Amino acid sequence: MIEVPVSRLVAIFIVLILLGGCARSQPANYYILRSLQNPGPEAGAVGTQQAPAIGVGPVKIPAYLDRPQMATRSTPDSLKFAEFDKWAEPLEKNLTRVIADNLSVLVPSGHICIYPWASSMQVQYQITLEIIHLEKMPDGHVMLDASWNILGNGGEKLLVMKRSKLIMPVESAGFEAIASAESRAVEALSREIAAEVKSLPNEATPNRSM
Repeated sequence: MIEVPVSRLVAIFIVLILLGGCARSQPANYYILRSLQNPGPEAGAVGTQQAPAIGVGPVKIPAYLDRPQMATRSTPDSLKFAEFDKWAEPLEKNLTRVIADNLSVLVPSGHICIYPWASSMQVQYQITLEIIHLEKMPDGHVMLDASWNILGNGGEKLLVMKRSKLIMPVESAGFEAIASAESRAVEALSREIAAEVKSLPNEATPNRSM
């Protein structure tokens, strides 16, 4: 049997304690997208009898974003996932809620609902989105690339089909600044959608969940 000197055992024990302390000193940070802070003059009040009823969703995201870890693109062809910087809730749900919240301000209406809504809920326009990119790019900016549609007539009628590519600066270092830039990108996308909704005629035919 090989005897290990006591001094070496003590040294190993100290190293293990230090390693354990380092691991515990790095708790995860959690982030969330926020709704728009400044509606702007274009969000004028409209009577609820004139405002359209809007349904938001489904919102689809790529599989690589469907995880708690925040993603950044280190090169055009590679991704990094932050071990200690995470979304506080599934990104798909967060995006859907924030877009709906933004539209409730930008297109005043007492009827904004999130997919899937109850069959008894009647909406005039349904907005569906597919997120293609939502991450910090190698140049240091956040990019939101999304294709989106506005449907009417129970989801049977395609009224608008567009793709938006939005670039936002990251104003400081760290993942909180990245989350803030992504919130501003989602706000800009919401404004584009709101402008299209307000340009459409007020559909008389109700639109139910797809």
